[in-house]
Amino acid sequence: MLAALSVTTVAPATAEAVGAVPAQPAPVHSSFRDPLQGPLTLEEAQHSHDALHLTPATTFTVIPRQTSPGAGHPATGLLVAPATYNQAGLQKEVFGFAPYWTLSQESTWDYSVLSTIAYFGLPLSWDGSWETNSGGWQAFNSQNLTDMINRAHAAGDRVVLSVEGTGQAALNDVLTNAPSKQLALTNIVNAIGYRGVDGVMIDFEGTTGSAYPNIQSGLTDFMTQLSSQVHSKWPQDLVTIATYSGSASWDFGLMKIDALAPVVDAMFVMAYDMSFSNMPGQAGPTAPYSGWTYNDSLSVSQYLTKAPASKIILGVPWYGYKFTTSSNTRYAPESNAVAESYSKVRDYLNCARPTTYWDATARAPWGFWKSPSSNDPCGDNVGKWQEIYWDDTGALANKYALVNSSGIRGMGMWALGYDGGASELWGELSTYFSCPASMNVAGTQSTTEFKVQVSAGSCGVKSFDVQQFDGTLNTGWYSLKPSSPSSGSAQVIVDGFPGSTYQLRARAHSTAGVTSSWSELTVGVDSAASWSHPFHGLYTVDNYGGLHFDNSPPVTGTAYWPGKKLVRAAKSVPGNEQAGLVLDAYGSLHPYGAPTTIVGGPHWTNWDIARDFALLPDGTGGYVLDGFGGLSPFGLNGHAAPPLTKGGPYWRNWDIARKVVIFSDGTGGYVMDAYGGLHGFGINGPAPAPATGGGYWAGNPIARDLVLIPGTHAGYVLEAYGGLHAFNSAAALTSPAYWPGWDIARSVWLLSSSTLTAPAGYLLDGWGGIHQFGGAPAITGNDYWPHWDIAHNLTGS
Repeated sequence: MLAALSVTTVAPATAEAVGAVPAQPAPVHSSFRDPLQGPLTLEEAQHSHDALHLTPATTFTVIPRQTSPGAGHPATGLLVAPATYNQAGLQKEVFGFAPYWTLSQESTWDYSVLSTIAYFGLPLSWDGSWETNSGGWQAFNSQNLTDMINRAHAAGDRVVLSVEGTGQAALNDVLTNAPSKQLALTNIVNAIGYRGVDGVMIDFEGTTGSAYPNIQSGLTDFMTQLSSQVHSKWPQDLVTIATYSGSASWDFGLMKIDALAPVVDAMFVMAYDMSFSNMPGQAGPTAPYSGWTYNDSLSVSQYLTKAPASKIILGVPWYGYKFTTSSNTRYAPESNAVAESYSKVRDYLNCARPTTYWDATARAPWGFWKSPSSNDPCGDNVGKWQEIYWDDTGALANKYALVNSSGIRGMGMWALGYDGGASELWGELSTYFSCPASMNVAGTQSTTEFKVQVSAGSCGVKSFDVQQFDGTLNTGWYSLKPSSPSSGSAQVIVDGFPGSTYQLRARAHSTAGVTSSWSELTVGVDSAASWSHPFHGLYTVDNYGGLHFDNSPPVTGTAYWPGKKLVRAAKSVPGNEQAGLVLDAYGSLHPYGAPTTIVGGPHWTNWDIARDFALLPDGTGGYVLDGFGGLSPFGLNGHAAPPLTKGGPYWRNWDIARKVVIFSDGTGGYVMDAYGGLHGFGINGPAPAPATGGGYWAGNPIARDLVLIPGTHAGYVLEAYGGLHAFNSAAALTSPAYWPGWDIARSVWLLSSSTLTAPAGYLLDGWGGIHQFGGAPAITGNDYWPHWDIAHNLTGS
C-alpha cells in the first residue's frame, strides 16, 4: 500500500469540534501490501442480510443520457452551455457508488451534483458466470434500478455497472483462466447493453502472493480486453476500476497502476478503511488527510506519479466507524469495529451526545461516550467505551479542496444512500464542484423594471454574476448588480424597454472558489408595459466614454478611450429613448444604444476644441459647439444638416465657450461661456432676447452645465460647487448638494415632467454621486468612484 510517512500536524479546517484532544501522537506504520479484505467487500458482508425493499422491473426501457455539448448564443456566438460532466454544469467527476441495499432510496439523491453512478453490484463466479442467487442480482432486475438509470440520464449523469469478485481463488480463476476470463468479459458487455447503461466499474478486491503468481498481470490483461471490447461497441462508455489507496506506492500489488492507467478511463481510489492498516487493533480515522502510512494527500501524490490526473478519482467515505474500546483515549485499543453510515453517525451524536474533538492530523472529527449496560438511549447496551471516527462536512471539504488543487479528475463517495437525506452533504458537493445558478422570473413583464430571483440551491454562495443581453438590439452582455446572497439566493433588479426582449444569464461563485457555468433564460417586456420611473432611460457617462445605467435598461456605446479623457458631452436623441450620441474632444459624434447615423458635422484632427453639442427637438440633427463659440450643423439618420444659426457669440482664438442648448420649439438656443454668460442664437430666425438671471462669475471659469425646462426658454446654470442658478423666470432652486470651494459638480439633468414652478431632476458630482431634487426619486445602484473625479455628465430621456 503506501510508503511510510512522517506525521505532520496541520491546522483544523473547521471549528465544529470543541474541547482539548488527549495528547497521544498518531502512530506510523510501514508496509507494502494490499489489504487482506477490500473496503467494499467488508461493507457488503455487513449488509448481506439487509431486508431489500425492491420492486421487480416492469420495464427495462431507459431514456438516452441527456448531454450538454455546448452551444453558441445565436447573436453573439458566445459559448453559453460549455461541456460539463452533467446537465447542471458539474465541473468535476462526482462518482457515487449505489449499493443494492440502498437502491430503494434512489429517488432522494441529488442527481444534479452527480456525474457517474456505479450500481453495486454484480458478483462474478469463478467461471465467469453471474452469481444469480444474490442481492446484487435481484436489484439488477428491479424497477428501482430502471428508475435510477432514467433519473440519472435525465440529469446528464452516467450509470455504470459495478462488477465484483467472489473471493480470492474465484478471482484468480477469472483473471488467469482463459475460458473463465472470456465468459466474464462477454457477460459484462452483454449486461451493459441489456440494461442500457454507460459503462462498467470493476471492483476486484484481492491480493498478490505466491499462491497466485499471475493474478496481477491477469488483471491488467482483463482490463485491457474489457476496455477494447466495450469501446469498440460503445466508444463513449466508461471503463473504470476500483483501486486501493496504497496501490500507487508500489508495483507488486493486485493493481499495477502504471500498467492499468493506459487501458482504463478512470481509477476510483478507495481511500477509506485506512485505520485497519494504519493502526491495527486500534480505533482511528478511516480516511485521514495526512499522517500515518496511508492518507489522502499522499495517496493522490503517489497516483500522480503513475497515472494522468485526468484518470484519478479520489474516493471518500460517507460513513465512519464506531469502535468498542478499552478506554476513552484517542486511538484506544478496540475490540469491535462497525461501519456506520453518515446518517447513523448523526443519530449517535444525537442519542449518545459524545464528547467530540477535532483530529488535526486526520483533519476529521472523533468522539467518545460510555454505553451503559442497560437503558442505553442508543439501544446498544454494551457497557463499554465507544469511540466514533467519521467525516463531517469539514473533513470532506478538505478532501474536496485537495481534489480541486491537485487537478485530478474528481471525487467519488461510498456510498449513496448513506446520507439519509442530509442536505449538507449534497450542498458541500455543489459548493466545491458545481454551484449551479438558476433564475426565476415570468417570461413576459408588464413593467419596465422587474425583479429576478437568483438561486444556487444548497451551494455555499459567495456571490452571483448576473448579466443582461439586449436580444432586440443584439448587444451586450451588461453586468447587473445582484444583492448579497442569503441562504444561497439573491435578487437582482432588471430594467428594459417596452417591446424589447432580453436574455439574462447568471452564475455563482461558491465559498470554495468554484465558479459555476452560466445558466440563461429569455424574458420580454410587453410593448404596452408601464414605465417604472419618471424617466425612460438615465445614464452616467464617464470621461473615457463608459456608459453607466442608472435604474435604466443597459445600452452599448461605440467609442471608449481607456485612460484618455476625451469625452466632451453625451445626450439622448429626442424621440428614441434607446439612442444617443457621445461627442469626443475633436468634434466627432459616436452613437450609443440603437443605431444612429450622422451626416456632416465637424472634425478637428488632434485638436481638443469641441466642447458640447445640442440636438433639434425632432431628432433630425443638431449643432456641435467649439471652444470659440462656433456652431457646426449635422444631420441624423439620413436627414440633411440644419441651417447655420443666426446671431450668437464667437470668440476667435479664445477657448471660452462651454455649453449649448436648443429650445424645445426649435427656434434657437443659448451658448454658455465659462463664466456663466448666456448668449442667444437663432435657427431659421433671429436670436432670442438676452437671458435674465442665472449666475455670472466674471474672470472665474466655474460654470459647469446648462439645462432648459421642457417647453420653455428658462432653466438653470450649474456652478462648479453645486449651486443651481435660475434664469428667465425659472423657479429658484436650493441645490441638493453644495461643496463650497470644491470644484466637483459636473452635470444637471431635468425630468421631462419639470415645469417653471416645479422643476425636478438630478445633480451629478465628479465621483458619480447622483443627488435628486424637486421630488425626483432616488437613484439606487449607480456606479460610484470615491476619490476619483471621473463622472462627466448625465444623459437620458
